Amino acid sequence: MALVTMTTTVDSQTGTPINTFSGVSAGDVITGLVLRRKMSAGAYMKRLEDLSVTISDGSQSSATIPGSIVPIGSANGKVREDATISLNSDELSSAVTLKEFVDFTISGSTITFTPAITGTNKVVTISYSYYDQVAANLVYDVPVSPSNTTGVITVGGYNIILWSEGVLAQGPKLWATTGTANGVIEALITNA
Repeated sequence: MALVTMTTTVDSQTGTPINTFSGVSAGDVITGLVLRRKMSAGAYMKRLEDLSVTISDGSQSSATIPGSIVPIGSANGKVREDATISLNSDELSSAVTLKEFVDFTISGSTITFTPAITGTNKVVTISYSYYDQVAANLVYDVPVSPSNTTGVITVGGYNIILWSEGVLAQGPKLWATTGTANGVIEALITNA
């Protein structure tokens, strides 16, 4: 018997926990599973304020947001506060505020200005929303009840229901060495 635990990461655009497993062999049989007592509803949305962005002199139509914190994209259907940019340069008498969807858009870590911004000695800061991508910061506070829970793994693109409302499925044989599991499954037990 082997206990196969999950490795949890966080999707930067939805805040959804992603539980992956590896270390199994093709042909291993799932003989049981460990359900979580509580699961996470997802990562917390946070606001990064006044991050400095370097933009070269002259006319610039895009810039790159530094660091590893990825802004939440605009097309993911999540309600979030629009990003803002404070811009000052030698050509401006005071700082101006640029608004997302009006003056610029964000895709991943790339800012596209519409229209391009011009000037020298630009001082630029951006504020935007993001999901905390540190899996250790996830809060597990949603109760899991074995009697009304469905535990699902995905292997080779196929969903396999392992647990459904208090009933353990027959022991499926794995044909791949990795997969993902929904949030109610903490670990798999195999015959290896």
